[in-house]
Amino acid sequence: MNFQDVYTLQQALDVAPPPRLITAQDRAEHAERQRRLLITEEDEQAMTEWRRRHPKDVADEQAYWAEQTAKRRAKPLDRRRQKAVALSQCETVENGGQSIFSANDSRWDDMWLDTSDQTSKDDDDDDDDDWE
Repeated sequence: MNFQDVYTLQQALDVAPPPRLITAQDRAEHAERQRRLLITEEDEQAMTEWRRRHPKDVADEQAYWAEQTAKRRAKPLDRRRQKAVALSQCETVENGGQSIFSANDSRWDDMWLDTSDQTSKDDDDDDDDDWE
């Protein structure tokens, strides 16, 4: 049931009909779910209180994650730049010019970097494969 004015487990229990428990297993599963829900609510209350008492820690954590997000978003831009430099050097050599890379320079491999944009700006999962 979805009620707009119910915010806690106790309020939900007050307005909901009693559960239809048929077997002992049903009763045990229901009791386990109720216990987990109670633990979750207590955890949320504890975290709310902790955030209220330790605003500097909250700010530090937010700053850390903002920095991590910025680093993750900068990585594709850096890869594109590396690939562009490698491709321009390849083109220079093909046109008879002198490259700034030596013959065995690992930067030549950058021309094979995958720079396709497969993530969105809102993607916060850091599941990139680092094959560097």
